[in-house]
Amino acid sequence: MTSIDQNATEFIAEAQEIIETFSRTLLELEAQSRGSGPEPDLINAAFRAIHSLKGLAGLFGASAIGGLSHSLENTLDSLRLGKLDLSRPVLDVLFEAIEVFGRLLAPQGEEGGGSEVDTEPVLTRLRQLGEREAESAGPQDSLEWVGENILSVLTEYEEHRLRENIKAGRNLYRVHAKFDIMQIDVGLEQLKDKMKGYGEVITYLPSADGSSDDAIELDILLGSKGTLGEINGALANPDVAVHRLTPAAEAPPPVPSTGRLAPLPSAAKPAPPVMSEGPSRRAEPPPRASGPTTSRTVVTTTEEPDPAVVASSEASLRSLSQTVRVDLRRLDLLMNLVGELGLVQANLTGVLDELRQLDHSADVSRELRVQIRDMHRKLALLQQGILDVRMVPIGQVFDKLARVVRKLSRDLDKEIRLVISGAETVLDKLIVEELSDPLMHMIRNCIDHGIEPAVERVALDKLPGGKIELRAFQKGNRVVIEVEDDGRGMDWMRIRDVAVRRNLLNAEEAVSLTPGEAVNLIFQPGFSTRDSATEVSGRGVGMDIVKTNIARLSGMIDVTTDLGRGTTFSITLPVTLAIIQALVIQSAGHTFCIPLNSVLESIMVETREIGTVEGHEVITLGGRTLPLLQLSRLFGLRPLNKNYRDPNRLYVVVVGLAQHRVGLVVDELLGQQDVVIKPLGSAVRNVPGIAGATELGANRTVLLLDVGRLVDEGVRQSDVAYNLGGGHVR
Repeated sequence: MTSIDQNATEFIAEAQEIIETFSRTLLELEAQSRGSGPEPDLINAAFRAIHSLKGLAGLFGASAIGGLSHSLENTLDSLRLGKLDLSRPVLDVLFEAIEVFGRLLAPQGEEGGGSEVDTEPVLTRLRQLGEREAESAGPQDSLEWVGENILSVLTEYEEHRLRENIKAGRNLYRVHAKFDIMQIDVGLEQLKDKMKGYGEVITYLPSADGSSDDAIELDILLGSKGTLGEINGALANPDVAVHRLTPAAEAPPPVPSTGRLAPLPSAAKPAPPVMSEGPSRRAEPPPRASGPTTSRTVVTTTEEPDPAVVASSEASLRSLSQTVRVDLRRLDLLMNLVGELGLVQANLTGVLDELRQLDHSADVSRELRVQIRDMHRKLALLQQGILDVRMVPIGQVFDKLARVVRKLSRDLDKEIRLVISGAETVLDKLIVEELSDPLMHMIRNCIDHGIEPAVERVALDKLPGGKIELRAFQKGNRVVIEVEDDGRGMDWMRIRDVAVRRNLLNAEEAVSLTPGEAVNLIFQPGFSTRDSATEVSGRGVGMDIVKTNIARLSGMIDVTTDLGRGTTFSITLPVTLAIIQALVIQSAGHTFCIPLNSVLESIMVETREIGTVEGHEVITLGGRTLPLLQLSRLFGLRPLNKNYRDPNRLYVVVVGLAQHRVGLVVDELLGQQDVVIKPLGSAVRNVPGIAGATELGANRTVLLLDVGRLVDEGVRQSDVAYNLGGGHVR
């Protein structure tokens, strides 16, 4: 990779991270706008994110992203200053900008991405918001009673927050505080935390009352619903005095508080604050997360001071972030190396077995065994460490889906509430990325097909607004993701009739369908209950792709529905596809691997124990009938030798996904081994039941079975057999 490519990769990664942060902030703002109104801190966070993106774009020469960021920053600044209300049309434009950013960051040549993106429509809408702001500007009430000494040093944003507090009926307090110069950072943080519990800290002002070279005195402007007595009680400290500011000619006298701030550790000696001349009254300083600011003097403090960091008065060049962004391709390379180390370990174990057969080799064999055991332990730690690095919270996808729900609900004029739980559940980064499209298809179907219009819902005694629940949780060594709506559910008879009309099955087959089989027809290519396609759905290319993509991830999808109550899609996935524990088996002399996290048990059966239902083999296990799949017959394998198995003895590997169980009939169980999954070649890429390839000892390449596809096949045969034969084992 060239340095230019590396720079572009780093820019895209950081820009996407900033945009996702901005998106989450907008979703929070929208949720708050339905209640008591948006928090100023959230609007500031959105402003800071776009300000950072503008700077990043300028650094890397991304002019289109920089231009859009600049216009967006102006709009967000108007929101911060109260010149623009956070209305639904404003939020629509902000969310539209996120979509445009996504297309601008898309690879060159991708449809609708890169240089093909036209940013002018969204820029025009942002300019129109600015014109609306100018038209709505009106005269402001006088604030002379606050005092010219305060007003003269307020920034425009601080004056706006002052007016908003007055408009909300809050009292204004001037809190005078004195701090030891060596402990101001910690002392100010403690005081600020106490004040935030009672109201909004509007600004920090340098006090003209300071008379000591060892202390700094500040005036802090606080807006609060609390009374003077309550504020004094909360800020109890002899170095803190509280004055109430009122429109009257004379404010109430200051009431010094009693008590002390918590004592500081003797080791904590923060650096003295930096005092510098600032911009004029109307010039806004660069955005910061927090800290005292004035238009004339800036007091720089640490957001969350660490005693080990602030112990020295010299500046440090250490990074504040403990996160390292890693290219997934580098992790794949490391994972491949781990796999090769595993092969070396397997070969060494084979050498040890041969050494044991030699005379006078006991001591050498014992020492070699110790070294191999030590290598195995350290290899396991290395493997787990790399897997942990690959893990990311699935909330990264859920945040994107929240934007999809918002957009589609507006396009279809439906009120939809998205409820998310388990966003902190972690999965392999590769799986999380591949899940985006399948989950989006399911969400679109829930909104378009599942949730009824408001009028219809009210007639059914439902709330006018629909609800979609998005859940993720760990179940054993797998992760389950559920998408549930409270809509109309699925009519299995209608689905069956539509399938017949679209020639997906004939009338005779339709008669024998069970409700479960009929519902699963939605995963057939070309199936759609819509007579005509819309921009949202109806083309019949959605749910079949969902099932195919889930199968590629060695997962399985189930659907349950209750007519009139709603539908639930449940996806079961492995935590990672990078490296897995596998059961090595043999069938017709051919070697395969089965992911161990799908294996429930392995048993030995005799051929006389196998029964049939309508020609499909089954056995009885634990009082339940278990469908069997002969791997040799399923893949059409020819035996490599005539004596490849005992004709009267078979092994059955019981595998399961979700609630489904299937028995795989094999000839031999060769043991367990950690394997690294390799991509398939074109010759077997589309073979059902094969998920990938891996290497075992002695440079043998074997195929990894796709348990999801095999379980699907077993369940299908079982359903057909029981429907035709009544469930009797012969």
